[in-house]
Amino acid sequence: MQTLNAAVQPNQRGNDMRILIAAVAVAMLAGCMAPTMNEARQSGPYKVLTSSKTDAALAKCVQYEWQNQPIFGGTPGATLQPGRDTGYTVFTEGSQYFVDIQPKGSGAEAKYYVVVGNWIANKRLAALQGCL
Repeated sequence: MQTLNAAVQPNQRGNDMRILIAAVAVAMLAGCMAPTMNEARQSGPYKVLTSSKTDAALAKCVQYEWQNQPIFGGTPGATLQPGRDTGYTVFTEGSQYFVDIQPKGSGAEAKYYVVVGNWIANKRLAALQGCL
């Protein structure tokens, strides 16, 4: 009977090791995840811009420009959705770049957020500025 237990123990150790490796891998991947849009908002906008256009017109322009902006040979999507209370949010796939557009006076205010600061962020900002 002791021989049987000895044969079972190495197999159990192997399963325990697989579980440990999987847990470590999940923990490492969780550290690589980008912050959510709400977390990015708490950190503050990358840039705040104003426009004489209405919030709806500005949001539609940004969505159109971001959808048609070639990046890596493709054209990634951009989504427009209503804001929390008023205005609109336009965001890219993965929400790495997004803009909250709110009515302000006779125009609109755009708060541009960047989760990953790189050349794409600058390209998105240039498109946003072109819509103002």
